[in-house]
Amino acid sequence: MKTIVLLSSYNGEKFIKAQLDSIIAQTAENVEILVRDDGSADNTLGILSEYSDKGHLNYYTGRNIGAAASFWELLQKSGDADYYAFCDQDDVWDSDKLEKAQRCLSDKNAALPLLYCGDVRVADSELNVLSDTMTVPERCDYPFSLIKNIAPGCTFVFNRRAKEVLCRYDARKLGIYQHDWLAYQIVSCFGEVCFDREPHMYYRQHDNNVIGAVKNIGAERIRKAFEFMFGRKKHLREQLAKRLLSAYTADMNEENRELTEMIADYRKSTVYKKRILRADEFKFNGIDHLFFRLLIIFDLF
Repeated sequence: MKTIVLLSSYNGEKFIKAQLDSIIAQTAENVEILVRDDGSADNTLGILSEYSDKGHLNYYTGRNIGAAASFWELLQKSGDADYYAFCDQDDVWDSDKLEKAQRCLSDKNAALPLLYCGDVRVADSELNVLSDTMTVPERCDYPFSLIKNIAPGCTFVFNRRAKEVLCRYDARKLGIYQHDWLAYQIVSCFGEVCFDREPHMYYRQHDNNVIGAVKNIGAERIRKAFEFMFGRKKHLREQLAKRLLSAYTADMNEENRELTEMIADYRKSTVYKKRILRADEFKFNGIDHLFFRLLIIFDLF
């Protein structure tokens, strides 16, 4: 059973060795590491060369295109394996992380696209634990994926069938917002997603995180609200739904296609908007549900 770990590096000299060592120490057998460096200007390439010379990984370099596009390119370039895992450069994995994921996925129908993800221990730059949990979603289904992501991509492990489906999405043509959210949307549309409530890694937080855990929940909610109402995330989910339709309309079942079209075209159709607000598929708990409804009502989704 072979697993390929996909790691996108960028100016990661401070923490990448600890992460690589934790991957090398995995109890799962036959683990390979493929790294794409996204234009580092520090000693990251020197470290990758050192580990490559020891036979621990393969790597290649590219121009700076951002983490999401870099991970998607890695996905396209990875070879044949039973499982694939996204990996950030600054975390540290428990030795059984991949083994736990494989065990979970092996109990399911391998003919389907399958995705494993889970909770994390949030840690500071020195790996002191700040929180034993980050997030536990109430659902992992496709309608929920059209609203929000459920877990950091560094927890994602998926099977060969999932890779095949993911690779049909042309990120260069359609664009890509977050590789992990996109992967969750696609796999949940065509296969099955499972969430592990037990953390198997340290999710390191530091000043250079691209996307990290929320340190101040109240302030973060206010910041996100402004982004959705006035900033770069205005109409984000509508745009993501349109991209999914562009890539997968012909392959979606009728129910998923209709749900995606409702999100993609809700501003053009009062009927769609009312159906979204009433649909059980788009109901969930907490203040996030109220915020979701407000975004729909005011045409900001």
